[in-house]
Amino acid sequence: MCVYCYYSPIRINRRSRFHFAPKTLLLFGYENASLLLNTRGYSAPAEQNVSKMRASSTLCCSTSSVGRKEPRASSSRRLSATRCERHHKTRICASSSSSSSAYDYIVVGSGIGGLTAAAMLSYHGNSVLVLESHYETGGAAHGFTRRVKKKRDEIDTSQKSKKGDENESKDDDEDDDTNESLEFVFDTGPSFFAGLTTPNALNPLASVLEVLGEPLETVKYDPLGTFHIEKGVPGLRRHADLDLLCEEIERFSEGGAKEVRLAVPKIRDMFEALSGLPTIALRTDWRILLVIGKRYLEKMSKLGKYGGVLGQPTNALLDFLDVRDPWVKYLCDLECFLLSGMDASGTVSAEFASVFGASDYFKKSEFPVGGGKAISDALVRAIEKRGGEIRVNAHVKEVALNDKKDEAIGVRMRMDPEVVIKAKKGVLSNASVWDTYEKLLPKDAKISAQEYQKNTTIDCSDSFMHIHLGIKADGLDFSHLGGHHVVVNDKSKPLDAPGNVCMISIATVWSPEMAPDGHHCVHCYTMEPYDGWTELKATDRKAYEEKKKEKCDVLFKALETVIPDVRSRVVLELLASPASHEKWLRRYRGTYGAVIPAPKMFPGPAVKGVKNLYRVGDSVAPGVGVPAAAGSGVICANTLTSLEDHFKFLDKCDEK
Repeated sequence: MCVYCYYSPIRINRRSRFHFAPKTLLLFGYENASLLLNTRGYSAPAEQNVSKMRASSTLCCSTSSVGRKEPRASSSRRLSATRCERHHKTRICASSSSSSSAYDYIVVGSGIGGLTAAAMLSYHGNSVLVLESHYETGGAAHGFTRRVKKKRDEIDTSQKSKKGDENESKDDDEDDDTNESLEFVFDTGPSFFAGLTTPNALNPLASVLEVLGEPLETVKYDPLGTFHIEKGVPGLRRHADLDLLCEEIERFSEGGAKEVRLAVPKIRDMFEALSGLPTIALRTDWRILLVIGKRYLEKMSKLGKYGGVLGQPTNALLDFLDVRDPWVKYLCDLECFLLSGMDASGTVSAEFASVFGASDYFKKSEFPVGGGKAISDALVRAIEKRGGEIRVNAHVKEVALNDKKDEAIGVRMRMDPEVVIKAKKGVLSNASVWDTYEKLLPKDAKISAQEYQKNTTIDCSDSFMHIHLGIKADGLDFSHLGGHHVVVNDKSKPLDAPGNVCMISIATVWSPEMAPDGHHCVHCYTMEPYDGWTELKATDRKAYEEKKKEKCDVLFKALETVIPDVRSRVVLELLASPASHEKWLRRYRGTYGAVIPAPKMFPGPAVKGVKNLYRVGDSVAPGVGVPAAAGSGVICANTLTSLEDHFKFLDKCDEK
């Protein structure tokens, strides 16, 4: 799904007597908060006592088996060793959970939220340890590599590794040293990106990575994608520029295009108002008032006229903008669904306005060279070059508490639970809200029953079916339609109906190095309920494989909208179920994220009842998506940083 989701309401500390909605100060309430977000730091598989780390000159590791030999850079199109160099100097396995030294902060999980927080805390001079249960960093934004022998038109999908799953299928030539193979690099999750290199108010990654000395290399393009909504009609080219988008909408609804044109000035003004307080300035203690008063008060003055609608569902925003055309409202529902997993009745207005305004501001979307993994790799470099440590295959058993059970003092590892790795200043959980409360927190933690119930009963969205394909590229031209497509199979069905909306990402349109010459990488996914998949996989493997194939057929049919002969082009085929999504992306129930419909707000990062324990990731505010997850890490780090150092960081960002 889209990964440029921005902001849902955020709250300041109880003492401030303020609530902080996205880019808005509202004078009501006392609820406690802070800000951070999720990624899958806790994992169910047994910890592996491994010390072998694999240096690599390719983009990313396969997600299939820990001991697999790394693929070679076998083509002139391979990503360069300099650009894709791994950072294993301090990335060690969890075979030695020594308590001989304490860290300032320990981060459980290495998703975008956790890595951003760790990188920022390292930048401010703290000693940081990141513990990741996967053998790759990046959480849902990690990548993997697959190889298949050349000159084979079909893959023998019956060949499986011992564990036998789609992302575990054994490379045909993993022990072949003849260089006669095709190598494909895939993203696991995020597909759509914006604001990665141009410093801006809403996506903090551009400013943060510049200051950290790890700017990304990206390819800018437009349109963002093609939305195939109506049967037998060329899809809507989802231009970033709102004026160009109106021209596209006119093909489907003249009245709707007129309404959107009238709304464009308001959207642009609203985006400017939202930009008055950049994410990099946010923190969740009372000091935010000093930051605003010194640097942003005048810029935020425009927010007043929009304060009443920004925290409401997007439907309220559309009414505010006088957008009532049914076709345009369906398009807005689809955009909201791609952002948050909810339609316009549940997606918060600030998020919707931020995305539409930001895309219009940038005029282009961006794709990181090498795929989404490039983002986590940049953050890893920023952590390690400042002395931070990252341990992979590091399975945390639980957060260690003091004798009163009301303060986090470190973590215990599954392989050696008697030893506490100490955190002098705090522990950050980048695990989901459900895994944090149900697995990482000891049962005797001083958490009230009400607080536990409130957090563990948050709804989550469904999971996904995935296909990853390596296909022959001869005769394909994406210069007009681009590499991103959204196919709606039936407008009369709910958007979240299984298989109804299919997302397609052909990353090699912008980053051809991810596939061999003459080939493309394709990732296609759609919503699928989680229930039953794990049990079927464990009890009847044949039926599980058959069900995967059956459920993925809708994805192939969606791909045929874009590439009619796609099935005959396949040289590598990987099918994945919600059970796969749960396992390889460390996602609770394989979910896309928490479902908290506006005007309700995502919970804050502070774990009430346990001091020095915080959460980051996409199950707390601001919400789902790469910019939001990164924002959670930034806001958490800012909150844990002195005001003086925060101002120095903002000055550095201004210099960039």
